[in-house]
Amino acid sequence: MEICNNVHQIRINFNVTDKIERYVYIYLITGRRCYLIDTGTAGCEAKIGRYMEGIGRRLEEVAAVFLTHAHPDHIGSAAALKRITGCKVYAPEKEKAWIENIDLQFKERPIPNFYALAGESVSVDEAAWQGHIISPEPDVTLRAVETPGHSAGSVSYVFEEEQVIFTGDTVPAPDDLPIITDVRESIQSIQKLRTQEHIQYLCPAWDRVYEGRETKKVLDRSGELLDRLRQCVIQTQKRYPGRTAAEKTELIKADMGWGHLDSNPLFAASIKACIE
Repeated sequence: MEICNNVHQIRINFNVTDKIERYVYIYLITGRRCYLIDTGTAGCEAKIGRYMEGIGRRLEEVAAVFLTHAHPDHIGSAAALKRITGCKVYAPEKEKAWIENIDLQFKERPIPNFYALAGESVSVDEAAWQGHIISPEPDVTLRAVETPGHSAGSVSYVFEEEQVIFTGDTVPAPDDLPIITDVRESIQSIQKLRTQEHIQYLCPAWDRVYEGRETKKVLDRSGELLDRLRQCVIQTQKRYPGRTAAEKTELIKADMGWGHLDSNPLFAASIKACIE
């Protein structure tokens, strides 16, 4: 789907478990060459190629991929794309080790179906850091904004020419359980995104695209949601010290209005992130 001039959104569906279905949005920037923001899960390079053919481009035109963070649904096809196209890989410095060694990532963050989603390790050609300006061709300028919290080193990218910001999983979706590693960093990252000037499109990986004034509203809503979650976790810990972790999780979900959602095993880490 075309979002605006030179920016397209591609939806990748996948399963974490047989019962947990997920999706991730990746984004395509078109210019003289083409550029991907994240690469989805392993094997989805074929779907990316079909989308590109539908708009008159070819997969071989991908000159670079910009990874927002190291999680499997964002890096899965990076190695295959690099093999096919010879593209450069940009990624956060703090997440480089997990991207270049997925065995290390699995050891430190084991999740169901990990290898089927993550695919292969891939070498990072250039690290992205706060304020890093990357201009792979005239009229395509990407600026990195460090936005940790969902993961330790998450980075968002601003496409300066079209005033688009790609936020990966930094901004929680309103109808899903937030997955975070540090609630304070998550809130601070959302505040940092709030200060970015002249943004016309906010493009998350978990949610629809927001335009114009909506971008500030969704960031305000997300910050408030995370703060409310933090307060809810703290109060639940105080009120029910003898309850099991599973029982506390269900109490928190109910208080937050998420009782209808299936428990994502990663949500337990989000609760822990609100305590430490």
